[in-house]
Amino acid sequence: MCASRSTSREVLILAGTRPEGVKTAPLIRRLLDDPRFTVRVADTGQQPGRVAEALAPFGLHPEVSLRPQRHTGSLAELAAALITGIDDLVTHHRPAAVVVQGDTTTALAGGTVAFWRRVPVVHLEAGLRTGDLDRPFPEEANRAMLARIAALHLAPTPAARANLIGEGIPSDAIVVTGNTVVDALQDLVERGTAQPPTWVDPGRKLVVATVHRRENWGHGVAATLDGLSRLARRCPEVQIVMVAHPNPQVSAAVTAGLTGIANARVTPPLPYPQMIGLLRVADLIVTDSGGLQEEAATLGVPLLVTRDTTERPEALTAGRGELVGTDPERLVSAGLRYLAVGRGGAVGSPFGDGKASERSVAAMAGLLSLPVPRVAQRRRVVSPAA
Repeated sequence: MCASRSTSREVLILAGTRPEGVKTAPLIRRLLDDPRFTVRVADTGQQPGRVAEALAPFGLHPEVSLRPQRHTGSLAELAAALITGIDDLVTHHRPAAVVVQGDTTTALAGGTVAFWRRVPVVHLEAGLRTGDLDRPFPEEANRAMLARIAALHLAPTPAARANLIGEGIPSDAIVVTGNTVVDALQDLVERGTAQPPTWVDPGRKLVVATVHRRENWGHGVAATLDGLSRLARRCPEVQIVMVAHPNPQVSAAVTAGLTGIANARVTPPLPYPQMIGLLRVADLIVTDSGGLQEEAATLGVPLLVTRDTTERPEALTAGRGELVGTDPERLVSAGLRYLAVGRGGAVGSPFGDGKASERSVAAMAGLLSLPVPRVAQRRRVVSPAA
């Protein structure tokens, strides 16, 4: 993963979940192509095995994998284990900068350790806000706390930048880059690897759904499944695919909630290229996920967000979709409406143009006072992992 370059500056990239793996992958590839940097990628083990799975389609793999011990499953237990493991990494390797992505426990723990060790923190996907500390929980607090200690804020949209400015973050510490998920998605589509599962019926309309937000556990998950069940019964000609979350409690609730619905299918988490392939042929996406909001908007698929607020309002502009909360009737009503109208063509992503990783590397070089290359490096193509 790392090249030995005596004059380069080492960057430690932390990822612990599949979304972090997906969204850091384009940045890792861009950094690997730049002789000014040496890259070290660490899988923190927050979601065991998921980071390696996410990086593999991009020809990448983590160099370091931590194995946090978990017994109770509490956030405090996870954070404590991550802080200890990441501190050992930072102390041993002494990177010039630490990159954290998004709003996970990995991001908060990694940013905190780097700050304590006086290593500059680069926050990828900075500035997302709902203004409600309970929604999403604990992510809203995580990203707000990271804003206080990051040295460089890579904001995906102008709205995210405005949020940071409103919190007193200096403007010269913020760069609007776009979201690297667009880079990742475009790469898979261009290489032809984003294909749906073979069991998808191309002759039927398709609804793709996910549910996993902590604040929706219990009643919210049950209500969402109730809404999807009603929609399935109202539209027996439509196929509904629920992609289950790896959390066993959520997965069990999803399976139980859709049992007996003939045109509903529950599938385990799909490899990321296959998931993008599934979304590409969908007619409607129903989710409480943040990443799927970005992917739906980029692909031009109508979107229903089963939350009361979103930190990605750009996904819902220009008739792309709407917030429906977890009320079953609202979900059914909106679902029927969007399925009747049908999906339009993609009109360009509000989350960027696929060059977020390029802008991020330039901003990181500025942070570390690295020289501007005399001649632009030709991008090295990284072959997909076997």
